[in-house]
Amino acid sequence: MSEPRYGIWIPVYGNCGVMNHPLEPRDASYSRAKNLLQLAERCGFTTTLIAQHIINPRNQELDQLETWTAAAALAEATNSIEIIAAIKPLLFHPAVLAKMALGIDAISGGRFSINLVSAWFKPEMEKPGINFLTHDERYRYSDEWIRVVRALWSGEKVNFYGEYFQINDLKLNPPPVAKPHPRAILFG
Repeated sequence: MSEPRYGIWIPVYGNCGVMNHPLEPRDASYSRAKNLLQLAERCGFTTTLIAQHIINPRNQELDQLETWTAAAALAEATNSIEIIAAIKPLLFHPAVLAKMALGIDAISGGRFSINLVSAWFKPEMEKPGINFLTHDERYRYSDEWIRVVRALWSGEKVNFYGEYFQINDLKLNPPPVAKPHPRAILFG
């Protein structure tokens, strides 16, 4: 039996609980995220999750920390905690995301993972004009998307011809630090 792992949720859209408590300011800044994560690391937490949204799901007028730039910076600002960044496949082509993830994997020394979420917040997709696929199609898209990402993390040349993606003789370098590659945690 493995040891329990303890994690912290980075407050990418400010408070995670009470919205108007005087001791809990609405602060979705990188500075706050970094300070909280460094404190969590000193306290023995082993993992963190950085949710992905391009607009705040509570209110688009509120701040929203961007996940992938924050993940890279937090990887540099910490020493041991696993950095898990959520990814909504509709927002990134799998080849672009695979390369970005390899960069953060290198920055973190192999402490980086992704959390695949097949989207749920429809306004976040519709406002910038991203086609919000039906539920079943989002999951088919996500399945193909993660197969492409994992193939690109293999260190081999990839040729992939699917319903949504066509990859021709593409190899990403440098290869992953994490072996065999960064973890992919799949959630709905």
